Amino acid sequence: MAELKTEMKAYWDAHPIGVEGISEPMESAAFYDQYLTYYDDFYDYKAKTFEYEKYKGLRVLEIGCGLGIDSVKFAKAGAKLTCIDLSDTSVKSTRRLLDRFGLRAEVSQGDAENLNFPSESFDAVYSYGVLMLVDDEQRAVDEVHRVLKPGGKALVVLYHRRSWYWLLVKLTGTKVESEHGDPPINRVHSIRQVRDLFSRFSEVQIELERFPKRTRRRRGALALLFNWVLVPLSRMTPKPLIRPFGWHIVIKAIK
Repeated sequence: MAELKTEMKAYWDAHPIGVEGISEPMESAAFYDQYLTYYDDFYDYKAKTFEYEKYKGLRVLEIGCGLGIDSVKFAKAGAKLTCIDLSDTSVKSTRRLLDRFGLRAEVSQGDAENLNFPSESFDAVYSYGVLMLVDDEQRAVDEVHRVLKPGGKALVVLYHRRSWYWLLVKLTGTKVESEHGDPPINRVHSIRQVRDLFSRFSEVQIELERFPKRTRRRRGALALLFNWVLVPLSRMTPKPLIRPFGWHIVIKAIK
């Protein structure tokens, strides 16, 4: 397990999510300007789905803060935020971005399978596209349950097996996360598997999101076909038909 965590850490230190689409050097102010604009467009469903403003004054734990984009959203909304990530690159980036906006949060390196926090200490736990990357996913979900207060909410996103994106990956042989390659672990799930993972929670709401949008993260002929053929076709498809095939499984679970 320790060796696997070392591999995972090395991967995310070297390949922070989404940087391929940004032309400016990382750590520059211009990089974050571009990244914030790109991120808000590419993940346009997130503000409505997660309603950051509802967490003002509440203790929120973010597991897997990445470059710090969602951390900024929660901190701006007034949440009492704690952020952890396995990657040193991500921890440094999140601190840098929060400082740039004059925002406060506790940011440190941490392990989703062994949360270093007392039981029942958070009002909400947020983890976007992270828990399917760990060695023992059930243990990570159980840790989320443990650190939540009674009635607290888990906001978690996992990858959907029966989705347009997973079908595209299988048909084209492309990588899920990056053209540079995928991390050692990267699971996809059925809805039934997700309900089993979160069976300890008293209430579980599941939504499917993340449909084709033009990307700057990919290059070559396949990217051109995606941007100029698949994306327009998906926009023309009635929402009720495409809705069951979203790439992101959004879980809102109450302890």
